[in-house]
Amino acid sequence: MRLDINLQGARQKLSSQAQLQGQRDLANQAAADMNPFIPFKEGNLRQQMTIATDGSSINYHAKYAGVLFYMHMYNYTTPGTGPRWDMKAKPLFIRDWINAYKRGAGW
Repeated sequence: MRLDINLQGARQKLSSQAQLQGQRDLANQAAADMNPFIPFKEGNLRQQMTIATDGSSINYHAKYAGVLFYMHMYNYTTPGTGPRWDMKAKPLFIRDWINAYKRGAGW
């Protein structure tokens, strides 16, 4: 008896290209979902953002971005905004982020 197993589909789903696309889709979804929690100070910080080409990070380019991200004693005037906007969005959108990764990776 002969048994042939085709692993091509599994290899494609586990390929570095599939993982890279999943990571990019996850980063894009996370950036979009975090927008309502990002404060406004001197300019629109939400639009001064880029995503790393490999999807490994979301970078905010305003000079005050780090201060607003980590500072807990700042007077945030827009309701719902504040420091650590990633942690505010995570419990609300984690399933969407996981699904974005899965769709991007072709799972």
